[in-house]
Amino acid sequence: MKKVVANMTMGNDMSPLFQEVIACMSIPDLEVKKMVYLFLINYARARAEIANLAVNGFEDDVNDPNPLIRAMAIRTMGYIYVDRVIESLIDPLRHCLRDRDPYVRKTAAMAVLKLSMFDRSLVEEEKFLDMLKDLLADGNPSVVANAVAALTEISERSPHIKLKLNMKISNKLITALNECNEWGQIYILESLMYVVPQESGDAETIIERIMPRLQHGNSGVVLVSIKVISYMMNYVAQTETLEPILRKLSPPLVTLLTSGPEVQYITLRNIQLLLQRWPTILQNQLRAFFCKYDDPIYVKLAKLEVILSLTTEDNARVVLTELSEYATEIDVDFVRKAVRSIGRIAIKIELAADRCVRALLDLIQTKVNYVVQEAIVVIRDIFRKYPNRYETIIGTLCENLDTLDEPEARAAMIWIIGQYADRIDNSDVVLGTFLESFLDDPAEVQLAMLTAVVKLFIMRPTAGQDLVPKVLKWATEQVDSPDIRDRGFIYWRLLSTDPEMARAVVLSDKPEISAEGEKIDMPLLEELLLQVGTLSSIYRKLPCTFIPFAKKRVLGPSPALTRLTIAAPPVSRLPRTGSSAMGQSKATAKQPAAEAASLAASRNSSSGFLNSSTLDVSGPGAGLSNPYINDIIPGPMHGNDTMLIDLMSMDDDEYAGDGSAAINSGGMVGFNANFGMSAMNMAGLGQTASGNGGSAQAANVAPDSQVLNSAFDAAGLDALASMSSSALPLARMNGGSSSPMPDLMRQFTSSFDLTSFGNASPVGSASANSGSLFTANGNPQMDAFQQQQQLQIQQQQSDASNSTNSAALKKEVDDLAAQMYNTGLLNNFNTTPAGASASGSAAAPYVPTQRILLDAQQTQGLEILGTFARRNGQIQMEMSFVNKSGIPIGEFAIQFNKNSYGLMPGSSLNAGTVGPMSSVEVTLPLVTGGPAMPMQPLNNLQIAIKCTAGVFYFQTQFSLHILLEESGQSDQGLFLRMWKAMPENMQTSHTAHNLRFMSMEDMRNKLNMNNVFTVAQRAVGNATHFYTSSKMIDGSVFYSEIKVANNFQAAIIVTKSANAQIIPLYQKAIEDICTAF
Repeated sequence: MKKVVANMTMGNDMSPLFQEVIACMSIPDLEVKKMVYLFLINYARARAEIANLAVNGFEDDVNDPNPLIRAMAIRTMGYIYVDRVIESLIDPLRHCLRDRDPYVRKTAAMAVLKLSMFDRSLVEEEKFLDMLKDLLADGNPSVVANAVAALTEISERSPHIKLKLNMKISNKLITALNECNEWGQIYILESLMYVVPQESGDAETIIERIMPRLQHGNSGVVLVSIKVISYMMNYVAQTETLEPILRKLSPPLVTLLTSGPEVQYITLRNIQLLLQRWPTILQNQLRAFFCKYDDPIYVKLAKLEVILSLTTEDNARVVLTELSEYATEIDVDFVRKAVRSIGRIAIKIELAADRCVRALLDLIQTKVNYVVQEAIVVIRDIFRKYPNRYETIIGTLCENLDTLDEPEARAAMIWIIGQYADRIDNSDVVLGTFLESFLDDPAEVQLAMLTAVVKLFIMRPTAGQDLVPKVLKWATEQVDSPDIRDRGFIYWRLLSTDPEMARAVVLSDKPEISAEGEKIDMPLLEELLLQVGTLSSIYRKLPCTFIPFAKKRVLGPSPALTRLTIAAPPVSRLPRTGSSAMGQSKATAKQPAAEAASLAASRNSSSGFLNSSTLDVSGPGAGLSNPYINDIIPGPMHGNDTMLIDLMSMDDDEYAGDGSAAINSGGMVGFNANFGMSAMNMAGLGQTASGNGGSAQAANVAPDSQVLNSAFDAAGLDALASMSSSALPLARMNGGSSSPMPDLMRQFTSSFDLTSFGNASPVGSASANSGSLFTANGNPQMDAFQQQQQLQIQQQQSDASNSTNSAALKKEVDDLAAQMYNTGLLNNFNTTPAGASASGSAAAPYVPTQRILLDAQQTQGLEILGTFARRNGQIQMEMSFVNKSGIPIGEFAIQFNKNSYGLMPGSSLNAGTVGPMSSVEVTLPLVTGGPAMPMQPLNNLQIAIKCTAGVFYFQTQFSLHILLEESGQSDQGLFLRMWKAMPENMQTSHTAHNLRFMSMEDMRNKLNMNNVFTVAQRAVGNATHFYTSSKMIDGSVFYSEIKVANNFQAAIIVTKSANAQIIPLYQKAIEDICTAF
């Protein structure tokens, strides 16, 4: 028998031995019977007349005492579709469905399914379906699973049988899950799709009970569980219940991505469906979908789709960095998809559009043909989405005209030139070049060319008058495509009969484009989500479209059906002010980019504000504004000064209550972007006006001298220049007498721009009632921000007159300085020059202590120590090479691996030769702009050093302060708006201990020297609060409140930033600055 089965398996015809094999059925050996049954299944249909001889043997076997033989006989008879065998099967099958052995019962359940495939009516007539329903209450989980599988399959195949399960049966089925094998669990979970909850609580109960299946090791069990949960979520009534369910679905989906590539692909395709229905399901799992180098191409492309779905304003920067890296790979299809994804992000997220355009321009500069062409295609879509914003880059695009050979890229470039034909001086020449191959181009290019030439003629009739007749004649007479001919005739008739109508039609507004790749209609999406884990979810087609007689699944009608969803959380959009669209000017298509940028700048020179989204690619320092703050135009805030106090004291109890603001001694010091005092009414901060035009009562006002002393200590005369005269108390003047002002005062005041004082009131006209918020004539005194705005307006209107009145203005300053000297407000003024301080350490940039990067034992005697610093805007790596060997070591070279911020050496490593038992100190300048790749942690660097002793690799981490720019100073208005605009999920708190300062001034100077700029400062009880701003080289901006105990034992650092993942590193850098010796 073994030889017979072996030959049968190899394809040899063994059917002539049919009668001999049937005779072996009487042998009471289990192994022999298995081989005989296998032979019968294989040849019974071809030799039906001989197969009837086996019926007697089957009848004997179904009554055998051995349950295994009984089960094998029933299973084999179910596979032999011969009439005599089927007739003989009915009675034994009925007995086996009630057999005492569970193995026989579960085999009989599947035999009913096989019988229904041969004769569905016979199954119904013999009441086998009722017997299957009875098996659902069987005590053996395997029997229950097979009965469920049989009923489900019969229901799917029968046009008039529809399976419905109630909650009682579903609870029993779920109870059997724990004792089933993985396939039995899949059968039972699949059957739960036939349960229609009548109450929201029923759906929640089912979800809760099958949630543990998400941790199963079999991917099929996990996917079916997700399908059932997603189905039941349509019947959940409350959003508060739905949110935790979605959070629990995230980890199993991510875990499936660690399986094989086939499972990954199926998971990714189903994740795309889930994200369209519930966008928040994977909102914190973006990095899990980043592509790996060994991923198959189909997995990479599917991951890109998921990444795009998960991209938000918060993580757009990280995604863009990753996509830019993908665009440098060698897989052409993957690179094209990555480039196109960058464009889709720009269309999807307006605040990230600037960065996307810059990334696309960088890719164009690589001059890789297929990259350039794909970038031009997506830039065309960006132009459609944001018209009149990025036309300054057209010159760069036109540098690659000769390399365009793909139809879509040529059509995109032609569309761009036609759309901006009125701004490109030589647009007619460029279109004429494309027109030379018009008759040979594909239809896509011909359609674009036809429309572009007509646009040129409408915008610039003189330039297009030679091209229009030619292209219309070719389109209507020599082109075979009916679409092109019809469009040509339409344009011809429009231009000849009604030019204005032609303008309205051709230059009409374009339909808005969307970044959604495979956006599925909600009805179809609902049906596909009922097929999660099947081919239907992969093909994006319903089963009935590719499987004959497949039934359509829909959500069952129920009072509990809600179809709840949770939209992605809205990202705080910053207030958009002062933006204006680009003007209309002409640029030559192949002119230098600098000229195009200068034209763009000249267009907006008359406007009060430049469009924050304007792209300038003219010079080496040119770039895009930070997309996370480019909607804010810094400027004075209008309204009550208490807005600032409310922000600065949102954690303090003394400012709560009736709106009054109390300032204790020390006051609050505000700094503007020039390190000067912003226009804050210091004397009036602690007062509240009552009534309309009435008097104001002082409440807990600190002595004016104390307030002004603090202000003067911090900012000098700038703090007082914008105050009205009524705010300068003269209580300490000595009877009107004045002492001679020392030369120090003359030198101090001479460093200020005298025009900034505008029409400041003379100090001598101060009112005795210095605490009032009203002037002597009863009019309300202007608040600080209104004063600042008025001074700016006066300065713009009086530039010419200010030059003639400089002597008078200087006298005002001298008088003001003399008064300050006479009133004793100079007593505590620190005369240390700007940029230095009484304690040398406080004003010096922070440089971490060098640490061992490579030990001598690892490098054959060469020990390398190093640290990172930032001096005068230059990032540096300071290293010490110590040679502990007995031979000289030289020929040093260094290389950085890809890192988060593109740091790389700015010059070669000039360490010379290090002699035996000697050392060399080296300072290596670093620059940004190198290859970037997200690292863990983000400040990690992987470095290789080559020398005569060998090649050595190491990794180290740098303090984030070296990436803080000198342009990170923010004004109070911007600080306020940004702090209020950022939600709590962009905020992190950190505590630092044992700060190394002697005074708050030392701390302020130290932070400023390390580009952590003070926006405002005030004393509260036994602590001082600093409000700071910083900006990183990648545009990330940090706003912080630093609460420092007066004994410097501890400080609480609260920071907000749109780039929340970097906040801990930023706070650690502040802690290191404050705790360093």
